[in-house]
Amino acid sequence: MRLPSLLGHSAQLLRIIEHSPRPADVLASEYFRSKKYIGAKERRFIAQAVFSSLRGHSVFAYCAHEALKHIAHDTDAVKAHLQEHGKVGRRSSAEMLFDELGVITACCLVGNQVGVGNMFATIEQSLGIPYQDLEGRIIALGEAFGERAAISQDAGVQFAAALYEYWTMLHEEIEAIFDADEFPEAAQELIAKRYAVPHWIMQAWQEGTVPQHDWFQAVELAASLLGAAPLSLRVNMLGADRAGVLEILRNDGVIAREGKLSPHCITSEQRVNLTTTNLYREGTIEIQDEASQLAGFALAPQQGWRVLDACAGAGGKSLHIGVLQKNRGEIIASDVEYQRLKELPVRARRSGLTNISTIQLTSKITTNALPEQLQRYKESCDAVVVDAPCSGMGTVRRMPMTKWRLTPDLLRKHAQKQLEILQSFAPAVKEDGVLLYSTCSLMPQENEHVVRTFLAANPDFTPEALAPHFAENNVHIPGLHKDAHTLTLTPAQHGTDGFFVARLRKNGGA
Repeated sequence: MRLPSLLGHSAQLLRIIEHSPRPADVLASEYFRSKKYIGAKERRFIAQAVFSSLRGHSVFAYCAHEALKHIAHDTDAVKAHLQEHGKVGRRSSAEMLFDELGVITACCLVGNQVGVGNMFATIEQSLGIPYQDLEGRIIALGEAFGERAAISQDAGVQFAAALYEYWTMLHEEIEAIFDADEFPEAAQELIAKRYAVPHWIMQAWQEGTVPQHDWFQAVELAASLLGAAPLSLRVNMLGADRAGVLEILRNDGVIAREGKLSPHCITSEQRVNLTTTNLYREGTIEIQDEASQLAGFALAPQQGWRVLDACAGAGGKSLHIGVLQKNRGEIIASDVEYQRLKELPVRARRSGLTNISTIQLTSKITTNALPEQLQRYKESCDAVVVDAPCSGMGTVRRMPMTKWRLTPDLLRKHAQKQLEILQSFAPAVKEDGVLLYSTCSLMPQENEHVVRTFLAANPDFTPEALAPHFAENNVHIPGLHKDAHTLTLTPAQHGTDGFFVARLRKNGGA
């Protein structure tokens, strides 16, 4: 497949994702299934181009739109597009894809400088086009853009050259803002555009930093979300060890290394499907991000404990808790979503765990009252884990549309629901038991604010330091204060997905 066709398919898929509320990875799978003629290398290029474009969408869209305006006076097709911008009307399919084609082209040209990855290296791998100098890349991408957009190749090259020029000017303007160390509203908005995070989200981050209003920390966090996340897996320590699994993976040609924080974690930058391997089929490994693994270590469950995993989903944390208990104890995994929960018994058998049972919740969750199906567990659990449904802002490297779909109103609804869930399941904790709250969010409203509100309303729960419990399993988190009862993991500081965890004790037991 030629480069113009690859850009066209990438633009089509990007448009589909932008105009649908459904998960981007599901839409991508459906797109490729509907076009079986697209080969494996081409699928890899298209997927990388689209998801990279989504991670840096605002900066690519800005550069592309400015570049289109730059060449509009010479190109009737571009002029018509800009005049009809935002209207479907009777535009041709090529005109309708101008925006998406521009974003994809921008991603391919300056993606490495923006921070989403080297797309031209992927072009070389997919098409065999030599990795050229800047002028060669501008010409190759400009001609491909021109052909696919139904304008002249000369105009396409002018577009690509202008695109690079606008990126350079934007970069220099951002550097000047940082040098001046002043962040008025206009500067904040430009920074948010450059680092591809909505302005209001960056404001929430910088207001939550210590010291407050630290825009450099907010920028560091936004920048860390631009790159692709590594593949993380958890070794089932019931019947394997990490060194042995690493050796098997390396013998199979998978470049992998030990995780930085979890002693059970292995990570790889390669995009490989490990679910087809014997390691996965035999339960030796599970796909689980390193940050998520740390929830189990934060709980530090003892053998014989009864643990309620309130929002278990497909059960990744339940499985890890079972391993940490050495299969000696009781784990009740509950969730309202049957389609996810039904996977857990299969995964448990594969992992060699027999101490996990599942309960699908059908009654409505109400504040301060356990769901009807869990009433028998009131004040009987040594630990309750509430991994609450959230915005998912910590997983933006994997699901970049999350940051573009989140709104302040939706965030408020998430936080309200999280507090309701925490209040609902807290009665299951017995005296001197543990309540562990976690989210895969980076938003303070869903994390510290929820915990603070819960503690204010529930004086029988008190914060408990995380560090001693991490130490039980030889886990050491850089920068974690010895008395801290909450932990926020970020790609910027820890190299993991964004993740929040808080440990509380009922009746203040030691």
